Amino acid sequence: MPRRSRVSAADLSALAPLRVARVAALVALGLRPDTIAARVRSGQWQRPFDGVILMQSGPPTREQEICAALLYCGEDAVLSGPEAARRHGLRKVPADAALHVLVPEGRRRACRPDLVVERTSRLPPTVVRNGVEIAVLERAVVDTARRTDEREGVLALVAEAVQRRRTTVDRLLEEADAGSQRGTAVLREILTEVRDGIRSVAEGWGRDLHARSGLPRMLFNPRLHRPDGSFLACPDGYIDLVGLAWEHHSAEFHPPEREDDDARRVADMVAEGVVVVEHRPRRLLTEPARVMDELWAYFRLAESRPRPNLIVLPAA
Repeated sequence: MPRRSRVSAADLSALAPLRVARVAALVALGLRPDTIAARVRSGQWQRPFDGVILMQSGPPTREQEICAALLYCGEDAVLSGPEAARRHGLRKVPADAALHVLVPEGRRRACRPDLVVERTSRLPPTVVRNGVEIAVLERAVVDTARRTDEREGVLALVAEAVQRRRTTVDRLLEEADAGSQRGTAVLREILTEVRDGIRSVAEGWGRDLHARSGLPRMLFNPRLHRPDGSFLACPDGYIDLVGLAWEHHSAEFHPPEREDDDARRVADMVAEGVVVVEHRPRRLLTEPARVMDELWAYFRLAESRPRPNLIVLPAA
């Protein structure tokens, strides 16, 4: 008859509350290596990574996956990338199930489809979120952007981080300059756009379309004030030369419950002599030629009228 383990369930729970532990830690607790191997062979336990045991037969939770990956990657490993960005509270994070873990430069760990292990000489400062040590927000955002193929995904992530005042363009640029330059070209372009006032994917489409239109310089998300200094509005785009405002009524930033606020804002601008042209973001992609024609028509209308006497400040 096989010898029973002297390690109790309470001992295992105290060692590994998430039921994830290194083999070495289980052996140090009193479990024999052959006992551990037998439980894995029987399906009672699992071995998600070399040297790491998941002490259950069912699929792991996300927290267990993270714990197992960090144990596998070793001491000083830091969670970065999309999962870290989500744990910082960002919502517009590209969908990516793979975990991104940073390890000291001299450590070798194998990457897998569900795990990106990056060796670095610049382990970032960390914060703890839900019991997990993660990279500071700037590193998490830059690491995510470097490995995101879709430009719109990078813009959405960066714009959210800056718009919610979680970080700044300068801090993100500093992080991008300090680390690996691989994969940062698109990020740098987008940081320039965000510095110029772009705050959403729809506004990025608008910037691209305006650049092709031949219209005079447009400011994005400027702050318009009346001559007495009182705040008027912050349109998505504004051509100060003639007093033309451009509004993109995206469902995200202009939901149905805000229709009255939007109508009042437009009415306030019109009352001050601003010509306002409104488009749904989808039309910027599906009817770009017609949208440009409409922009030019409204521009000529604004050009025929007195320019509004407003104080125009750049995006905050």
